[in-house]
Amino acid sequence: MEACIAPYSPDYSVDFFRCTEKFCGRCFGERVGYVNPKRDLPPEITPNQPRCDMHGRPMFILSLDRQQNRVTYACTEPGCAQRLLKT
Repeated sequence: MEACIAPYSPDYSVDFFRCTEKFCGRCFGERVGYVNPKRDLPPEITPNQPRCDMHGRPMFILSLDRQQNRVTYACTEPGCAQRLLKT
């Protein structure tokens, strides 16, 4: 992931971390979670994105185990040990 800014309008942009794969448009923002930003449109927030129970923020993918089909999510708050395992 690399830092980027996604423009939604000439007057409004959101900071994201963007996937570096060639044709992937997926981004992660601390306020909205994972989205595929589109110019001049507000982010479409996925309703089933995991959120930290303590801080209410969207969680990011910490690790992925493809063999066992497991994804571990973590909170973006510094020092928070909240983790969520999804299969």
